[in-house]
Amino acid sequence: MLALATPGRTPGDHTIASIAAVLLSLVTAERPAGDEAAALTRLLLDGDPAGALAPGPWYAVHARGGGDPGALAAALGTVLLDPRGDGVRLLTDREPGPQPGWRLGVSAPAAPGALATAAAQARRALARAEAARTPLSRHADPGFAGLVGDAEARAHAEALLEPLSPALRDTLRGWLAHHGSWDRSAAALGVHRNTVRQRIARCAALLDRDLDDPDTRMELWFALRRLP
Repeated sequence: MLALATPGRTPGDHTIASIAAVLLSLVTAERPAGDEAAALTRLLLDGDPAGALAPGPWYAVHARGGGDPGALAAALGTVLLDPRGDGVRLLTDREPGPQPGWRLGVSAPAAPGALATAAAQARRALARAEAARTPLSRHADPGFAGLVGDAEARAHAEALLEPLSPALRDTLRGWLAHHGSWDRSAAALGVHRNTVRQRIARCAALLDRDLDDPDTRMELWFALRRLP
């Protein structure tokens, strides 16, 4: 281990020195102290760790459950954990999988310089896992469809599609999924192609929309995806 003295300090020197101190304690200790591991995890997830970590990829994990945080960290192959009152934050270079007794939110793979963004992704993914009651949720790029909140989008979809019966919604969904192909839609729905034509004409009349318009098709497709 080598220590150097320099005539001046740059703005990032304090962060680097702090990370180095905690890393030294982790390297020299038989088992990382909980406070030290938590401090390092906070520095990495909240600071600027680009020079302190291997290139990665790295995964930020937010977790809630009733188990032992240390056992969870061991299962995920890391000592970088930050237990908190409402859960645990972890950082690992292994892609996490579901863990018994825990709900996990997992970020997209991230380089060291993007761990703050990864931590935010993991937090949102955990919220989705809890809402869906699933053991693990991974961050995914939501695209344009994710720019509107779920409740607002669902309310708009219900209002837009309210005139259509469940059978008409299913037909419209199948027809749009097959890009307006009468034959493929009929085969997927198990009905005659003329039945599909009649139902789509009925949809257009009830919605008072031109279903040949690509903007209309896009809006209806997004609406149908928001509803069961």
